[in-house]
Amino acid sequence: MSGTKRRSAGPQADDLRFMKIALRLSRRGLGLTEPNPMVGAVAVKDGRLLATGFHRCFGAPHAECMALEDLAVAGATLYLTLEPCGHFGKTPPCVDLIIARKIRRVVAAMADPNPLVNGSGFARLQAAGIETRVGLCREQAERSNRHYLTFMRTGLPYVAIHAGLSLDGKMTDKAGRSRWITSPELRRCAHGLRGEFSAILAGRNTILADDPHLTLREPGWGGKQLLRVVLDSGNSLPHDLNIFKDQERSPLVIFSSLDAGERKKRTARHFFVPADDQGLSLPAVLGRLAEMGIASLLVEGGGRVIDSFVRQGLFDELVLFHSGRLVGGRDAVQPFCSGIEDLAQAPQLADCHWSHFASGSIMRGYRRCSPD
Repeated sequence: MSGTKRRSAGPQADDLRFMKIALRLSRRGLGLTEPNPMVGAVAVKDGRLLATGFHRCFGAPHAECMALEDLAVAGATLYLTLEPCGHFGKTPPCVDLIIARKIRRVVAAMADPNPLVNGSGFARLQAAGIETRVGLCREQAERSNRHYLTFMRTGLPYVAIHAGLSLDGKMTDKAGRSRWITSPELRRCAHGLRGEFSAILAGRNTILADDPHLTLREPGWGGKQLLRVVLDSGNSLPHDLNIFKDQERSPLVIFSSLDAGERKKRTARHFFVPADDQGLSLPAVLGRLAEMGIASLLVEGGGRVIDSFVRQGLFDELVLFHSGRLVGGRDAVQPFCSGIEDLAQAPQLADCHWSHFASGSIMRGYRRCSPD
């Protein structure tokens, strides 16, 4: 995309317009760049859009490189959704290319909290005489890159909890059966949601009850590798389950208790962590996943697993798929069955967004303390 020119509405309006283009471009890397961020870049001069770029996938050239690779015009303004890097990683420093292409001005939505960057990119640009503006559309950029920011700031994966519910908030019927509490339409949306994350997690009871594959089956995610994580405290899952299949495209990670360490490992990525009467240590599980470079995790576990994540405050986002069914019953599983004793302790969500369908609705909300 190049050569586009419109009458300027003034420097501030131009900055906002082109930053919004950069933000839209960055979203094209959704689910494909982790543990790196999604980044969009737009090069402009005199109101004319010269070149664009975005980070396509992990290990691919950065957005700045895509936008500036063939740029031969000096004095342009570069719009970025994130601070450019100034260090060698899988690719050379983007700051060097920006300086070499004689960019006059850089407008960035936010600084990069990565300790290897964290202001050093801006400092190098300023030292080279390049004007910088930071903070335009920061809130939108932070929301878009919430997985990456949480991973960088906390050292743990961003955790989203997904559950399919009846209209009255039940995950199963009285017998514990969950198939199919939501419609085929909503289940397709749920499968598509998986592609946004680096890994998906379920507990032993869900694996035994439903025998799921936990894989990506929706179009558009071809080539993406989704890590599958299973909590099996006793290290006793039978090998004929679907979770043990297709491990080349969808690697399997199992967590069991230290007490079950005497039994044979079920997969190459089988880890043993502390446990108590409440189950496996979830902080230990998340810490190990972070060490593996997993920046985001979608929890699809059953009621007990979801309850543990909510009760311990180990989640950043909640995605609820509501069907139009009424299930009822005291024995039907609920997503937060342990509950709270005082309303003041109740987890709160912010920025809840609802999407409505003929067969139900989807709610996405974020825990107030996330992103930081």
